[in-house]
Amino acid sequence: MIKTEKHLRLKTGTGRTVRVVREHYLRDDVSCNSRLCLADCRNEGPGLLPKDVTHYIVPDCQVTRDYLEILEFPEIKGVLFTGTVIHSMQHQAGRRAYNRLRTLLRDPRQECAVFANEFQQYAYCPREHGETLEQWQARSTYKAAEWYYNHLAGQIPVVVLSEDPQIQEDYGPVTPGVFVVNMGEYLNNFWPDLRAAHDIYESLLAGLQEKEKSTGSKEYKDYLPVEVVEAGIKSGRYLRGNLQVNKHRAQQEAFVRMASSSSGKDVELHTDILIVGMALRNRAVHGDTVAVELLPRSEWRGRSTAITDNTEGVSSESEEDTSSVMPTGKVVSVMQRNWRDYVCSFAEDEESQGQKKNPGKVLVIPYDYRIPKIRISTRQADQLKDHRIVVRIDSWEADSQYPNGHFVRSLGRSGDLETETAALLVENSISVVPFSEGQIKELPTNTEESPWVMQPEEVAKRRDLRHTHLIFSIDPVGCEDVDDTLSIRRLPNGHLELGVHIADVTYFVRPNSLTDLEAKARATTVYLADRRYDMLPSILSADLCSLLGSVDRYAMSVLWELDNNYEVLDVWYGRTIIRSAYKMFYEAAQAVHDRKPEEELIQNIPELQELDPDTARNRLEQIRWAVDSLMDIADHLR
Repeated sequence: MIKTEKHLRLKTGTGRTVRVVREHYLRDDVSCNSRLCLADCRNEGPGLLPKDVTHYIVPDCQVTRDYLEILEFPEIKGVLFTGTVIHSMQHQAGRRAYNRLRTLLRDPRQECAVFANEFQQYAYCPREHGETLEQWQARSTYKAAEWYYNHLAGQIPVVVLSEDPQIQEDYGPVTPGVFVVNMGEYLNNFWPDLRAAHDIYESLLAGLQEKEKSTGSKEYKDYLPVEVVEAGIKSGRYLRGNLQVNKHRAQQEAFVRMASSSSGKDVELHTDILIVGMALRNRAVHGDTVAVELLPRSEWRGRSTAITDNTEGVSSESEEDTSSVMPTGKVVSVMQRNWRDYVCSFAEDEESQGQKKNPGKVLVIPYDYRIPKIRISTRQADQLKDHRIVVRIDSWEADSQYPNGHFVRSLGRSGDLETETAALLVENSISVVPFSEGQIKELPTNTEESPWVMQPEEVAKRRDLRHTHLIFSIDPVGCEDVDDTLSIRRLPNGHLELGVHIADVTYFVRPNSLTDLEAKARATTVYLADRRYDMLPSILSADLCSLLGSVDRYAMSVLWELDNNYEVLDVWYGRTIIRSAYKMFYEAAQAVHDRKPEEELIQNIPELQELDPDTARNRLEQIRWAVDSLMDIADHLR
């Protein structure tokens, strides 16, 4: 281990820049995190580069910042992010971009990795005197890629991605096997058929080029420096909250919702802060976390009672509730952008699209009225004019009337059922991509040729309730995934035992497996009017983890022992094996409780229909006792 020093320039809370010297330690045993490693690196965990790719990719700071969306494509694997790039994203790119990078690195499906180059003895580059930060970052990234190629003994080429022509000229011919290209060249050479990536690249590139152009005149005021805003929030001059736009007056009225009662400089606030007009909103978008400065009391306004035509965003007459004046303010800074994917459509006429004023740029209208029009660059405007498309916002500069974004994909023609369904899912940030082959391979099968069977060693670990408990489910008509069941029985001591049994998904889905990560991302099964999107693959949700009647299933159970007054005397939690006897619907259970005719009840409970009349009648009495007991317990709990 070698001890050295690192010189940093940091800003204090008051905005002053100070020079800091920190100890910096270099080692020769920093893990490379590649499955091709021939050395003795301690490469462990899911964050390893794969063997089965043709090359590794090392993006520099600018490429990672500007084209991270392309690096997120599931087809592009083997991306190595250096520690230099990670630090740049954390301190220069903003919280939103940094969190996206962290999410990408945590997802083992992407098969990307981090290399701590700034702590590797032979890959570290100290910053030279007079060298700019950008020059040092570029040199560090290339040196890391070069070390990586040599460390793997040249088994696989390494492609460094950089948009700087000077870097390509300086480092391109230095080391055979280490190539330096820009993102456009990389996509053309390695992914010529990945059209979605090419479309996004062209749109992002156009947005970056537009960002570099400045008209000189500013539509909005510049944001205050971060350190000034933070100091102002502490002193009470500025207030922090979440911007909520009035969907009925999207262009004129928004509110900043405080997390709790906040104290301004001269006033105690217990209500939202009104923001009137786009100028005072200052490029903040619905959902953003903003810093607000209160206007003088003489300028406070009341909220409007008028409803506007959302397609134009203006009303012919303003109706203000002057009887209820509320605190009014202006946005001085956006603390955190909470942008997401937006469903948009093209304006019907060219003038509304903005093509006359900005050739090559098109204005699209978001599905959500609270979002302003977005300017994008696309060569597919004519082909997609009657489509709903997905757009992402990239930036909103002070000299631009509208935010700049880029086209992501088309959902289909407006008005089609599948298109409108997809639009609803995107607007609510619901992912419905098919389960991957890797996720399906993690799970067992249950077919006639290869039926699933319980393992004897697992059965021995669990409490077997199959022959001791009357277990049944009560669900809506048409329910396919039965994930919970009930049981109730009389114990020998005269007490009741109430049981709730949940399908034991944890037996099939291991922590941090591909299926587990996908389930975390989906969070729940989504039900629409005509379809559903499962949180787990159907082999689990509709089969092995569905507590169907007359089949053995693993479960997690809770058993309560109740006295005659339904007070809890004891409780047991554990893993069990159950066999549900009946799959009932709400209507059937209510009919049993209401003492409907036996013939009608038997017709509503399929498991009774194949039994002889006497047996069916006896089973029905058992069900009636169980349902009545549950009803009594429920009445007591109310």
